[in-house]
Amino acid sequence: MFTGIVQKGKIHAISPAEDGWELAISMPSFASIVQLGDSVAIDGACLTVTKVVDDNMYFFVSTESIAKTIIRNYKVGDAVNTELPMQPNCYLGGHYVLGHVDATAKVNKIDITPTAWFLTIQVPEQFVKYIVYKGSIAINGVSLTINEVSDQLIDLCIIPTTLDKTNINQLAVDSIVNIEFDILAKYTEQLLLKRNV
Repeated sequence: MFTGIVQKGKIHAISPAEDGWELAISMPSFASIVQLGDSVAIDGACLTVTKVVDDNMYFFVSTESIAKTIIRNYKVGDAVNTELPMQPNCYLGGHYVLGHVDATAKVNKIDITPTAWFLTIQVPEQFVKYIVYKGSIAINGVSLTINEVSDQLIDLCIIPTTLDKTNINQLAVDSIVNIEFDILAKYTEQLLLKRNV
């Protein structure tokens, strides 16, 4: 489980592998402490460490993950948001993020002001039910608060600290992002559906 409070890493290598890719992420501060089998969120997608060489963490990425996330668009040198799992002895700085990407979505609009970026993202229609004003959402693994909801459009305010520490500052209109909707909303839906059966 993650919190959506991320750090930037860089794609070191992408290699074809049987039924997927091998992805290497350069992240010295993480590579020095992770173990084989550890989970690491890469742009919000939970991946498992398969090896560590020098400053690079290696992951196997299945064809399913490639097809359903922005991993399919990665190029060597791209900045990626990385996060180690939440530890039981630290504070929860964002919200509960599982690293299970629900969908990809398109950046519809970006307004840049001296104090913040304002992003408008169009989410797939079937996920609108999980969006709530002032609720939480993970965009490329970053925990954010929804400022406004209008049909399939959500507005987000990105402060300078978040822009500096994540790859959100590389987004443009029509960029595709990973989205994970709040797990509490999904569990609530299931409980209500089962209650009404």
